Amino acid sequence: MSNLILLDHASTEPLYMQLYRHFREEIEQQKLKEGEKMPSIRWLADSLSVSKITVEKAYQQLLCEGYIQSGNRTRYSVGRFVDSAWPPPATPAAVTAPASSVETPVRYDLASGEMDMEGFDFDLWKRYINKAFADPDRLMRYGDLQGEPELRRQLVAYIRSRGVNCRHDQVIVAPGVQSLLNILASLLKAEHAGIAFEEPGFKIGRRVWEDREFRIIPVRLRREGIDTDALAASGARLVYVTPSHQFPTGYIMPIGERVRLLTWARQTGATIIEDDYDSEFRYFGRPLPALTGLDTEGAVIYMGSFSKVIPPSIRISYMVLPDRLLERYKKRASLYNQATSAIEQLALARYMADGHLERQIRRLRKLYNEKHALFRHSLRTVFGKRVEINETESGLHMVLTVKSKLTPKELYDRALADGCRIALLQDYYLGEAPVTPSQIILYFSKIPAGEIDAAIRLLKKAWF
Repeated sequence: MSNLILLDHASTEPLYMQLYRHFREEIEQQKLKEGEKMPSIRWLADSLSVSKITVEKAYQQLLCEGYIQSGNRTRYSVGRFVDSAWPPPATPAAVTAPASSVETPVRYDLASGEMDMEGFDFDLWKRYINKAFADPDRLMRYGDLQGEPELRRQLVAYIRSRGVNCRHDQVIVAPGVQSLLNILASLLKAEHAGIAFEEPGFKIGRRVWEDREFRIIPVRLRREGIDTDALAASGARLVYVTPSHQFPTGYIMPIGERVRLLTWARQTGATIIEDDYDSEFRYFGRPLPALTGLDTEGAVIYMGSFSKVIPPSIRISYMVLPDRLLERYKKRASLYNQATSAIEQLALARYMADGHLERQIRRLRKLYNEKHALFRHSLRTVFGKRVEINETESGLHMVLTVKSKLTPKELYDRALADGCRIALLQDYYLGEAPVTPSQIILYFSKIPAGEIDAAIRLLKKAWF
């Protein structure tokens, strides 16, 4: 069967989608009959020289759409298909899209902070997912509103390394940072009409608060982090900060500025929301402790996520509420359904308990440290003095100042025309962003190490 399957490794269409389309068409045309066994995942992966993950994803898509059925965990057969007289869906080639909607093929996505596909052991994760099914009675019940206790206890131990000391009953689990922000907006609306954000800053986070009718107060950023003098002058009493790795600039707030920020909160009765963004990926020296670890007044709400450590499709984020807000949360807890998969929570709890998360972080830190060095070296070698790199020793991206007469939008368009997607720093400003100098954001996490230099050379070709 594999002789009939032709996969185009140079195509922008993912291999699993090509494989999915092949089998879908075979089933629709009844070349594969109802009940016929599908090739085993391992055999097909070896025959096509692709990863087992590629075959698994194709089969999962076919399974979801009813084209195949599962006999056990690893073997599938063709499902019952509708009458062959039923017209098959139009193939992509038969659909003519308006010219304006045709996307330029992207060879290198330098605007995405997604993790390296080689950086996660999916087979290991599947074993922990399977273990979570060992207690079916529990899975038939609604989970704990704050998150599964086993996971919250593991989180308490995990964030202790960041200097955060808390109880597991202070931890709230949710499927993503946006869900946590929606909970906080509901909790804090009665006492706050506005919230300050770093400028430039986390635009998706701003949107959540805007949608909840909070006034957004942009506060300028210095290399040391948010300008505490400007923050004090703004009148804000609620602020969202990313001190460990400011997004998008990559700046790290030094200890002196952290103390100043906490002093401001103590003197004004303000609340600080700390997003400990990208704190896992510091490549030189020890990371500073989280701001929350320095807080003795209960002024800081701590937030974290695993989206850069495990695949972001495993939607698990968390926050630690100070006691003064915890009581308010518990009074309203029935309003907040727990939308995070209990299966994934239990799997992650066991995964952490067995030490795999720590090993995963060490593995990724080594991988990204190597990519970080390659990326920086390639930028310097290829561009020379035509660019300035915002030097940081952490994170998964770099900010580049391009010494060109081209506007940021022109840089973006030219890069995209040559197959590179980039991000613009100006898009993260709430107010008017500086047009000059042209500053762009380049992520390296998703780019294979062996293709980093080619990606950088493609950018140079587009711009100079």
